[in-house]
Amino acid sequence: MKIKSLFSTLAVCVIATTGVYADPVYETFDIHFTILTSNPSAQMVATLSQMEEEVNILNTYFVKEDRSPIIKFKFKSVSFYNDVKDSNCDFVSVVNSATPYNSDGWAALFNACNDPLVKDKNAINFYVYDGYSVANGFNEKDSHGKRNSNRPYVMLDWQRINHNIQSPEEHEMGHAFGLDHVCVPGATINSSTNIMASAGGCDGSGGKRDIGFNDSQVNTIMYYVPLIKAKLASP
Repeated sequence: MKIKSLFSTLAVCVIATTGVYADPVYETFDIHFTILTSNPSAQMVATLSQMEEEVNILNTYFVKEDRSPIIKFKFKSVSFYNDVKDSNCDFVSVVNSATPYNSDGWAALFNACNDPLVKDKNAINFYVYDGYSVANGFNEKDSHGKRNSNRPYVMLDWQRINHNIQSPEEHEMGHAFGLDHVCVPGATINSSTNIMASAGGCDGSGGKRDIGFNDSQVNTIMYYVPLIKAKLASP
């Protein structure tokens, strides 16, 4: 009876120990969300629960080709438009205006902003905005991600919230971790393609962007992980 009891105890210990060591530890990045649009339709969908879901989307789809994780993301906080509309950061007023996206210009405004409700210096900043272009007006749906010298941020058009239109969350976060576009010649909008696929400068479509990051892309992401971690930990 004692032998059987001892064996059972050992078995439980082995199972428990195996379970602990079987779970890999991933670098985790906090995300601060800010809603940078006065558009009422955008504000209706850019809720606290949806911002938390955006993190779930990233943790589900920011993965390798075999669907295994690379890093993890964690919801930290959210600032809604009413929280930041009176901010002295020009970044807020420019983004919430009929102004086409300007990669370097907006990055300069972001870097100059010291309002902690708008920019959390210790997190990846994720902005929901209403994109504008001369051709499409406020029906412009382009989104953007920028590594920004290892202080990255993402600009997600509100019409692409909840993984709408070509897997935008993981694609833009890929840019935030230093990845460039990938050309998939001959791809159509219904083709399975790499997360970073794009029609820009390519004779194919961006496709569905439903194939995870390849080995080379994973290596690039992991190269920037410690650099971004260090930058976000700095004052």
